[in-house]
Amino acid sequence: MKRTFLNSHFGQCVIGRTLTTESLHAMVGAKPEEPTVRHPTAAAIQRLDAIFGFSSNAYSQDWDIEFADGARLAEFVSTYSNLIMDDDERFALMTLIIASAHDALDFHNMGEAEWRTIHDLLVADFLLHASTIYYWCCVDATCMDECFTLSPLMRAVWNEAVPDKEQMSAIPSGG
Repeated sequence: MKRTFLNSHFGQCVIGRTLTTESLHAMVGAKPEEPTVRHPTAAAIQRLDAIFGFSSNAYSQDWDIEFADGARLAEFVSTYSNLIMDDDERFALMTLIIASAHDALDFHNMGEAEWRTIHDLLVADFLLHASTIYYWCCVDATCMDECFTLSPLMRAVWNEAVPDKEQMSAIPSGG
């Protein structure tokens, strides 16, 4: 498969270079197998809307991104840790937590202890959250310009939770 996108070799992004999937993986290391994609259910979103006072509707897309709020991150993490929820609700809430952690990292000075709590929850419930972790890792990225600010932290979660043969390479520092 060929595709054109931003890519990097030695830390500089170059626009418009066409690569095969094989040459991309040679640049960034072996690509772990992508977990089955999972999405928040309508029922889980409805319950979390009631808990947090959100007002989403049937036409909302990317619920977790719409309601991400780094200033409320501690509240979301506390709810995840303390409220009895089913897997669908825990999954949906963790998507909100991760999006909010990204917001906090960019705008609210998320602390190391706050991230460590999230990291530990993700590792403990890795199978439930594998597809979300994988997404935020930006597996095909070859420089930081192609990643989320949170991607290096999410790669650390992935690498702690999976066997050595499935680990991700570090993101190049250039770009």
